[in-house]
Amino acid sequence: MTQDLPDDLFRQGADDGSDEVRREEPKEPLAHRRASVKTVPLEPRGMSPRVLAGLLVIALLAAFALGRLFVFRDGSPVVTVSPAPAATATPSSSPSSADLAYSGPVVVVAPQSADGQCLEGDSRDIPAMLLDDDAGTLWRCHGQGVGEQVRFTFGGRRQLVGVRVVNGNTAWSERYLAERRILSLRWEFDDGSYFVQGLAADNRNLQEVRFPPTQATGVTMTVLEVTAPGDGAANADAVSLSAVEFLTPA
Repeated sequence: MTQDLPDDLFRQGADDGSDEVRREEPKEPLAHRRASVKTVPLEPRGMSPRVLAGLLVIALLAAFALGRLFVFRDGSPVVTVSPAPAATATPSSSPSSADLAYSGPVVVVAPQSADGQCLEGDSRDIPAMLLDDDAGTLWRCHGQGVGEQVRFTFGGRRQLVGVRVVNGNTAWSERYLAERRILSLRWEFDDGSYFVQGLAADNRNLQEVRFPPTQATGVTMTVLEVTAPGDGAANADAVSLSAVEFLTPA
């Protein structure tokens, strides 16, 4: 069975921690504040009405001149405009070739080693048995199985495009339905990229998944989800894989 894997905010605010700034009254808009005239009572004592009228006219003219000086520039009002948000590129609706699973001819590339330690202790069915091309051997760990890991290492940097696994204990055919079977695996490459492979629990054949070409010297497999063990079977609380194969372009 083959699967293809088609593989913010502007926060503005400043707080300088000054109590003095916090005690200031809210400021009026710049244009209104500078153009307005604050009126104060005039003391008429010792001044004639003509003098008072003259002073009032002078004050009004001065206010008008100041308003034009500070509020207008080149005959246009001074306006503060907030910066425009930076443009964000819209991704193309069609995926690039780097996002497409490889669909060409492949050959099997064997890792140099497979290593891992079962969470509940040693097992005679070690990870290296996944690479011996023997249908009578398997990798197996007792317990629930979630979190079990195997690290595959290649002799150098290899281009990988797919992986195949045989799910469950097919080495001992009568144990296949009695033991747990894996429902999903996480494959993580040494550059940090990864994908999750879903598995059928009742398929004893190779289950294959393809992914975009990836350069790697090592891959870590992690068990994410498993079935319950069979009812009443002794020593059935265990997970296993019977084979793993990595694929590279032919």
